Amino acid sequence: MSELQTKSMNLLRDRGYLVASVERRKVFPAKGNQCATCGQRPMVSIASDLFGVFDLLCLKPRVERLLQQGSHTSEPWLDLVFVQVTDSTNHAKRRNKIIASSEAKLCILAGARILIQSWRKQDKDNRWACLDEYISLDQFCVGLADTVEHFYEDQKRKKLLERGLPPHRTLPRESDDFDNLPF
Repeated sequence: MSELQTKSMNLLRDRGYLVASVERRKVFPAKGNQCATCGQRPMVSIASDLFGVFDLLCLKPRVERLLQQGSHTSEPWLDLVFVQVTDSTNHAKRRNKIIASSEAKLCILAGARILIQSWRKQDKDNRWACLDEYISLDQFCVGLADTVEHFYEDQKRKKLLERGLPPHRTLPRESDDFDNLPF
């Protein structure tokens, strides 16, 4: 776990959240030459984020909601936040990665919030400062999946394209109404 992730975890714990790291390390043998002496290959470690974009998962039960057992409000029972941690120079790249992610959009549609926490050192006293940006639903790219079913359908289409379609196959269409084609 990086130094910035540790800082974010401590800050979010101070804010009353239960915090867990959802980033995992994958280790692979490096491509290239083996060691001449022992024959082993050096290993490469790569970080793998949850859904490809999140480093931390935070939750906080809404105690005031739990105390109102008879209340029938649409307020969720807990505050669930997916967090991407970065330095200030990569903030925009991380935002773009999130708003292009179908999984991130589905997290917001499920009632969770998405937070980008970027860190930078302040000039005057050389201390770390944090900038929080919450992502809203209207920021996401047009055409991303709105349902889990639509998401998995898009994944199947993507796999077909990656494998290359046989000459007689075409991608499935939602409708065969040729009169309404835009060209």
